[in-house]
Amino acid sequence: EHVAVVVFTTDVVAVAVAAYSDIFVVDVLATDPVLMDRSMRVFPTSTLASLGDKLAVYIKVFPRTVYNRMREREAVEMARVEGEREQARRDLEMVRELQHTGDTQILSEPVYEQSTQGIRIKIRDKAGRDTLLLVTAATKVQAVVENYCKLAQLPPNTRVRLEFDDEALDPNDTIGSTEIEDDDMLTAYCIEP
Repeated sequence: EHVAVVVFTTDVVAVAVAAYSDIFVVDVLATDPVLMDRSMRVFPTSTLASLGDKLAVYIKVFPRTVYNRMREREAVEMARVEGEREQARRDLEMVRELQHTGDTQILSEPVYEQSTQGIRIKIRDKAGRDTLLLVTAATKVQAVVENYCKLAQLPPNTRVRLEFDDEALDPNDTIGSTEIEDDDMLTAYCIEP
């Protein structure tokens, strides 16, 4: 609810907050409030004139506990976004490094099925060439094998067995049903017909 409080521009913000408190019979200043004018924090000792040449000033008053929770949520969101940026930067560096070696193939279109959560995996053949794939937890191992065969330009009837941690992967399993995580490496063993 918006309440209009009329004060002079030379008055400090605390006068406006006190007038606001009088309307609701609440001592807002006793709640250790945090005052905000748009995204700028305002202190009770600030004058209204210091907030700029405005006809009206809208100050939001938050109890300190509410303000602290808002700041914590903002910090968590900023950390999440920064983590995503850092991961994107590492991915770009890895792609550039792999492209620089000349024996890496990168899937230009990710293998997506139902989920939108991407899992980056690297498949290494016996010659040491890497193929980078982006899959989802719902992607079947068989779909990974098929895409790997296309990217590696293997003969049509070549059978490929993928292993993770020295254990063969079942082609009918999904990536999510295995212990494969982001940035893991699989080994491809090709058996020509």
